[in-house]
Amino acid sequence: MNFKKILNLLIVAILSLSVVLCASNTPKEPETTEEPATEETEDTSTSRSFDMNLLDEINVTLKEYRYPDGVRKKGFGYKKADVNKEDFTLWAKENVNFIKEALDKLPADYKLVARGHADASGPEEAEGEKKGNIYYSTIRAEAVKEALVKQGLPAERIVTEALGSTEAVQGFDDTDEINRRVTFQVTKSEEAPAEPSTEETPVE
Repeated sequence: MNFKKILNLLIVAILSLSVVLCASNTPKEPETTEEPATEETEDTSTSRSFDMNLLDEINVTLKEYRYPDGVRKKGFGYKKADVNKEDFTLWAKENVNFIKEALDKLPADYKLVARGHADASGPEEAEGEKKGNIYYSTIRAEAVKEALVKQGLPAERIVTEALGSTEAVQGFDDTDEINRRVTFQVTKSEEAPAEPSTEETPVE
């Protein structure tokens, strides 16, 4: 009787052990974790970082760009937005290719800002019959934008900004004609200035 009990217990033990061994040998499927959102965020972050680095490089170069160039032509005429066709064509040969390539490298929501400047010989805003520096800055920026479009730049990627006499050229008197110029910067469209309106069309 005792022998049968022991035998039965052994059989039960062997069966239990075999079940445990079979279960442990069954390959487990690896647990999958979904991380597409994280990867997408990383991609977007990398793209943003790339855009910002590229934008910084472009704007560092553009700091040297101005029209008139200050050498062949020192600055715009007094109270004028005189973009001379021959002079601008010479300027464009030296500078426009870089601007085109820069815009091509950046997404469409990045714009070139043509920033108009004036000297400090008059009031900033209109006073009586005086139109003011903001007005002259505006028509200069608009005239240069028009000239750039004629050189093949897309009008929808250029905006204008009027700065008046607020950013005089260092080393010169703030009433010097060299301050009457247009400078350039690239910025994202939501940061770009709103398009100004003028009552009169730019000179030439």
